[in-house]
Amino acid sequence: MAKSVNLGSVMEGIFAIAVGLIMCESDAPGRSLTVSNINNIRSQVKSSMYTRAGFTKVLFRGKQYKVKTKGNQADYVPDFVTVTLQVSLKEGEVSSAYGQKFFDNTKESVIQKLISQVVSSATKYKKDLEAAKNQYLLNQMPEKVDIVIVADGVGGEQSGGDLKGDVAVNISINGEQITNQDLNFSLKAGTTPSKTISNESPFKSMSRINEIFKLGIDAEKYSFLANATRTGKEKFEKVKYTQMFYEETLDGLVRVFNEGQGSERAWQFLKDAAFGKDYAAVVSIGATKTNESSIAYINALQNRYPILLAERSPKNKGHNVKFIIKDIDKPLFQIRYKNRSEILGDGEANIKELKMMIETEAVFKQPKDFDPAVGNIGV
Repeated sequence: MAKSVNLGSVMEGIFAIAVGLIMCESDAPGRSLTVSNINNIRSQVKSSMYTRAGFTKVLFRGKQYKVKTKGNQADYVPDFVTVTLQVSLKEGEVSSAYGQKFFDNTKESVIQKLISQVVSSATKYKKDLEAAKNQYLLNQMPEKVDIVIVADGVGGEQSGGDLKGDVAVNISINGEQITNQDLNFSLKAGTTPSKTISNESPFKSMSRINEIFKLGIDAEKYSFLANATRTGKEKFEKVKYTQMFYEETLDGLVRVFNEGQGSERAWQFLKDAAFGKDYAAVVSIGATKTNESSIAYINALQNRYPILLAERSPKNKGHNVKFIIKDIDKPLFQIRYKNRSEILGDGEANIKELKMMIETEAVFKQPKDFDPAVGNIGV
């Protein structure tokens, strides 16, 4: 029987494989970016992938060079390059999507569409990877280059949400690590590109909002909301006081915007939620298109249109607050409280889901030809 998988987690490993094949810079059939090559590597994954150490595979080791003309004669000085894949994912989320029976899962048809999109799409992240390769391939210096593509789903959640990168490309030239924030990716995946950049418990998210927007709420009085609930009475208290915290948070947001202090804090909140302290570029893959965004693009957008407005939805139309770019009257992102709870009567409740979602709008997506040096934001 086919088993369920977490699509986002599965695609972290697949995206890492694709990035590794891109970095191979090789005409060898087994190392070009194709659907069959990605699936072939999926089939080779061992159970070590479900440990902290992870699954390691050398995708390429040998000379790499660029050619200006047809043929195999190097027009640039060759480099000795090693490309290594290191993937560590949670077994319960991905095991039936890797190994010799990788196809034995309930979402394989969607996974194959997403792989095809990764292979065929013209994206900025591919341009960034090419630019990184050209740093050593076009400099006319023989160098020893080590490239390690890391997807650490097992250890990646230990940052508490401050780090957003799912897949990173680490490059060392002659033993010296080069730093390139463009090669750190926060991956989203679904049948359509996901608009959600953060999905946290309401208490954690509202505490973050309180801190960044300087709302002055005494969050300590709500600290018990971080605890697990078991009884119907505990669940009732959680639903009741989460709603109270949320109403107080929304009132505070309206106040700081009315006082003219909200815009800069809202931009910072968005950057933290989307890109984290590691400035990971967002890559959101759907079956037919890929959306991207980056800290450089959002900085350029803020520089052009610094003033945001906060609009609170009527209570009968959902628990949302939307942030609008004033000069062009376009929504940028929204905070949405997802409350799937049921009051059972006399102080008891049942909770299916309580989440705080940070969701982006169309203007968050950067143009495919965006260049930070030019600042062509497209709006």
